[in-house]
Amino acid sequence: MSADGVYIPKEQNSTEINQFRPISLLNVEGKIFFSVMASRLTKYLTENGYINTSVQKGGIPGVSGCLEHATMIWEAIQRAKSEKLNLDVIWLDLANAYGSVPHQMIQLALRMYHVPEDIQVMLDDYFSVFRMRFSTNSYTTDWINLEIGIAMGCTISPILFVMAMEVILKAGEDSAGPANLGGGCYMPPLKAFMDDTTIICSKEDETRRMLERLGVLIAWCKMKFKPKKSRSLSVRKGKIDATTIFTVAS
Repeated sequence: MSADGVYIPKEQNSTEINQFRPISLLNVEGKIFFSVMASRLTKYLTENGYINTSVQKGGIPGVSGCLEHATMIWEAIQRAKSEKLNLDVIWLDLANAYGSVPHQMIQLALRMYHVPEDIQVMLDDYFSVFRMRFSTNSYTTDWINLEIGIAMGCTISPILFVMAMEVILKAGEDSAGPANLGGGCYMPPLKAFMDDTTIICSKEDETRRMLERLGVLIAWCKMKFKPKKSRSLSVRKGKIDATTIFTVAS
């Protein structure tokens, strides 16, 4: 499989390579084939409960994920203020998420969720021969084998990335209990939209334990958080607390 690619800027006045997003241009036949596979794989995962849509909203058809997560997190913060509760919210962003997920991680996820072996072999063969090159107005790179990461523009990539992230989320979710929002209302300690992950905890020690656990898991996958784009907010007895500091390993 060969893919021509271009880089589009993610920020204004982008000059460095990490400020651009690669988009792959693939053949139509391959897009149709992998669209069918992605649709069937998504249906299989959701119908068998392998993707927890109360946590992961990205890449799932029919789920208004970004808006729903943002609304629920905002409501959690407002409830913590009005009920004079403690709450920590940490927004985490992965550096080069699509480009850094290991192919072995994808195969692990396929095995964990009991995807038929012939599909596993097909996807392994697909990525093992995947090569890319990128063009600008004045220059085209040589062909490069895709040894790590998945291609943006490939129709099977989003659900494969969601599967890989689900492995990480499930491995980390037991590090903290549900956040107590008062009035018998509780919220799961993790929210995710593709690679954007949010930690929501009522107890600081659980927040730190969850953050440390996710850091270990991400490092094990040979991926990294991006501290520059990660943020935190702490509420103590209903008031914003600027003294509580959380750190993210880069």
